[in-house]
Amino acid sequence: MSELSKEQSKSLARQDAPHYYEVKIPNHPNGVPQMHCGKLRDAERLLEIYPDATMTKIYLPHSPQTVDVPHVRVAPDLELPMQQILPESQLEPLELEL
Repeated sequence: MSELSKEQSKSLARQDAPHYYEVKIPNHPNGVPQMHCGKLRDAERLLEIYPDATMTKIYLPHSPQTVDVPHVRVAPDLELPMQQILPESQLEPLELEL
């Protein structure tokens, strides 16, 4: 039985939904009532600096599964011209000098 590398084990880990951390700091010296952090370690560091602060994990709203895309018919004279597709045989090799 072989062990997984660190990179492989990270790829197998369950991904959490997109989120950020909000740290509320009462009586902040600069008057900043809250801070937002993308990483847990940053939010934990703020809690170490401000022991009376509170942290909340905030999940982003889910994106819609489907998107309604409207379409409009255009007059034939406004349509795009026919595209010319080149055959693959016109590919040329790239020569690099070292």
